[in-house]
Amino acid sequence: MVKLRDLSHVRIDRVEFESGGGTVRGLYYYVNGASTCVVLCHGYSSSKHNVDPLAFHLAADGYSSLAFDFLGHKLGASSGPLREADDLVANALDAVACAQRMTGVRHVVLGGHSMGAATSIAATAVRANVEGVIAMATSPDRSRQLTDDSILSGLRNRTAYVEGVGPEKITAAMDGFTERIGEIAPRPVLLVAGRRDALVAPSAVRLLFDLASEPKTFELIDANHTDCAERARFVVARWLQARGFPAAQL
Repeated sequence: MVKLRDLSHVRIDRVEFESGGGTVRGLYYYVNGASTCVVLCHGYSSSKHNVDPLAFHLAADGYSSLAFDFLGHKLGASSGPLREADDLVANALDAVACAQRMTGVRHVVLGGHSMGAATSIAATAVRANVEGVIAMATSPDRSRQLTDDSILSGLRNRTAYVEGVGPEKITAAMDGFTERIGEIAPRPVLLVAGRRDALVAPSAVRLLFDLASEPKTFELIDANHTDCAERARFVVARWLQARGFPAAQL
């Protein structure tokens, strides 16, 4: 017999806030009594849809989540172009502030996939009240790694999904973001790598893990680059629990 999980307790609200010269929009997933919120940042040329399954799963487990579209990305819900790469960090910090205004939220963790993971690291480095980082499928020195013509061609093709800053400037900014991972301590860091990730190899994620200070955790999961955030849902929930972030009693 297959037992279906009751998900009727999960609520989803639209949110929006001003940031980086535009309006950032997203969804807030929550259950009654949730006091820990995970703010989730998507990757380059993607949108919040890439992290939505993880956001919903966390809410079902008693953690609220806020997933948003970076400015300029996927011609999507958020208005205005991404004018500067540093506006990624501004968007993430303003999303944290939005989460902290939600009823009952007392703890905020920043998480992200690829570009969003690098952004989460930099944003946490400058915001002391963010209590931890979840970085999925990202690594240091991306500019130096992107020398393969097929990968560069793929990134340039994806500029059609992004209004504003191009991939070369964003990749260079990501290198600056990931360099700050040592500044997160003593707050905990979770690094997640996809075993089948052809864009950011597990060995590259491990390099970033080596740069981080304790407390830090490395997880290798069965995922490619695109589905890493969705497939990380169980290890993320376990990590939150292990690090003592409170969940709502369901």
